[in-house]
Amino acid sequence: MEKALKVLMKYRYHNEWREKFVTLSAVAEATRQCKYRQRVDAVRGLEPVTTETGMACGPVAATYLPAVYPSVGPAGESLPAGYPSVGPAGESLPAGSNTAASGFGTVTVGTGAVSATGYTGLVLLSLRVEQGMEALEQLRQRVNLWPQVLLSFVGTSGCSLKVVIAYRLTGGALPATEAAATLFRRYAYKRAAAFVYGSTGIRVEEAEADGTEHFRVSADERVYYNPEAATIEMAQPTEMLPLEPALPASVPAEVKLDTEVLPGYTRREMDITKFNFICRELSFKELAEPDAYLMKLATECRQAGIDAELAIQLTAYMPPFWKKDTLVRTTFTNAYGNHPLGMKNTVEKSTMHQLLLEEFLRRRYMFRRNSVTGQVEYQEKYRYELWWKPLTEEARNDINNAAIHEGIKVWPQDMERILVSERTEQYDPVRRWLAELPRWDGRDRLGELARRVPTETEGWTDNFKVWMRSMVSQWRQGADALYGAQMVLMLVGSQGTRKSTFMRLLLPPELMPFYIDRIDFANRKEALRALHRFLLINIDEYDQVSRAQTAFLKHLIQRTDVKERKLYSTVFEQQQRYAAFCATTNSLMPLKDDSGARRYMVVEVSGTIDTDTRGEKAIDYRQLYAQIVSEIEQGEPYAFTGERERQIVAHNADYYETPSVVSLFDDLFRRPQAGDEVRLMSPTELLTFIKSKKKVNVVTQANATILGSYLHRKGYQRGKGRQRRCYEVAIAE
Repeated sequence: MEKALKVLMKYRYHNEWREKFVTLSAVAEATRQCKYRQRVDAVRGLEPVTTETGMACGPVAATYLPAVYPSVGPAGESLPAGYPSVGPAGESLPAGSNTAASGFGTVTVGTGAVSATGYTGLVLLSLRVEQGMEALEQLRQRVNLWPQVLLSFVGTSGCSLKVVIAYRLTGGALPATEAAATLFRRYAYKRAAAFVYGSTGIRVEEAEADGTEHFRVSADERVYYNPEAATIEMAQPTEMLPLEPALPASVPAEVKLDTEVLPGYTRREMDITKFNFICRELSFKELAEPDAYLMKLATECRQAGIDAELAIQLTAYMPPFWKKDTLVRTTFTNAYGNHPLGMKNTVEKSTMHQLLLEEFLRRRYMFRRNSVTGQVEYQEKYRYELWWKPLTEEARNDINNAAIHEGIKVWPQDMERILVSERTEQYDPVRRWLAELPRWDGRDRLGELARRVPTETEGWTDNFKVWMRSMVSQWRQGADALYGAQMVLMLVGSQGTRKSTFMRLLLPPELMPFYIDRIDFANRKEALRALHRFLLINIDEYDQVSRAQTAFLKHLIQRTDVKERKLYSTVFEQQQRYAAFCATTNSLMPLKDDSGARRYMVVEVSGTIDTDTRGEKAIDYRQLYAQIVSEIEQGEPYAFTGERERQIVAHNADYYETPSVVSLFDDLFRRPQAGDEVRLMSPTELLTFIKSKKKVNVVTQANATILGSYLHRKGYQRGKGRQRRCYEVAIAE
């Protein structure tokens, strides 16, 4: 953060509003030196201050303190039309202003409400604390440990802590237009407010976050100013998005079990709860006579420590004792008269511990379930980390231990019942990332990415665009999608041409945890599960995949969803398929057979792929994927159909692995031509003939199947009737 960062300040001069830009460090220094001590004391009601209109204190005195607008700084251009032009406390500014001098330094300001303004990226938060100065100091010490805090000090009222945090766009710049700055400012404010609330349990005072938010110069010798504070980088939002909630946020005072009051309950509500538990317990006992029931009820209420008058009122509403006030009151008076109160808690201990555990989890953690990985993720509220972590076994043990240290008896399965439930929010990181993409700027970054691959394959760029759109379209569909990304992008080329590196470039860094280049097709259950847990599956060294595994791979490629039955469960759960497939190989004949020809898009690489992402060659993934989403929404094709698919199938013909039996057949036979002697032979007869000529034992059922399939695909004429299994062939010359 620059030490000379300037922000807008408005102040009174002889009952006239003036303005200038001052450095934030100068504001911090004036606060530390208590330059306006008298006026701040007047605001706090300690001693009135003399003004042009008489004596003033409280909120009136506050209007005589300089106001600082941290999000507004100099920009060297006039204020955009419609920008709010108001002075402190909502007062309008005069038409002009001139050079002003004060303890902040001299700054010349031209005419106009605000002569030259720009957005600084600073966010102002106000944290109000009503528990007194000691609690405020504790809050200050905690907040000042955060590396993001640029400035913090006690406000003029003495009841709040003002905190300033800096935000920037990813890369360090600021929004260039007024509309972008407005959206960025509001989103940054909500992000910062949510973080502070999650870390402290204190709700930030509401602000419009439209440039009018400001603070008064205070008097605080312990003001904190850190010019080296970490700047929070955030992508430019395109619309206001709701912040992801976790478990409902609630931070009541810490409660121990021995107080017998559940979290969030008043003492009266707790007594009513105990009374209901007593009535439920007595309903299972044989107390047929109302008198015996009433005496037992009074005794139980006294032992539970329930307020006597409340217990009498509740009992008087029960049908057996309606309009029998004297009976009820004398019975309870007798039961309460000569005995100590609170001998036992009627609420079951297991219930108390479970509810206390729920309160503990809400107070100290946030939880969500990642819908892609299926894992529960968590974040501690009282730390300044802004990222979520998987809830591993070690993390669960740490949380359990923390609960035990607070006096809550907890078993691991108790926490599982809370977290593995509908109460934990579902979070889809893929859809959230796509939803936060900016508007596409019109540049063809998808074509530029395709042109990094040197190839003579016809239609490569257009086919690559369709394949990328099919992948993203699949991410955006639900579990009931009819079509998936059913084409494998296969790069074929010599070793060292950076084929695998290019595949890794297809996903942005934020989604790279969902990329995998090693998958075991022999473990079919895990391979099927990978369709849901990964976005891009790269089959590296595709030529190592066996023929049997190829058949299963074809099945995976055609799947549109994942139906899975978890261990010990009898119900199959339907989950969305996210994964698209790609492959790399050094073999020039990677395809095993042409039965699944339309599932592969083979691209032969003729040179080294450009995978340099430094400097000007850096890939702007947000704009790249914004282009893909925009093209999908505009109706551009995201599936290979019709003529394009037929062209791909024809192109793939040069990349099939030819079985030896087919090569032997082609050496000896051909399709009949005019003048040839036509022979009608079955695959087995053909193999016998090959054996006799080549002296190679090829007569097997597997070879007969391969040869029969080959003859059928190549269009050899078949016989009729009983000779349907035979094909017309001619001896090659």
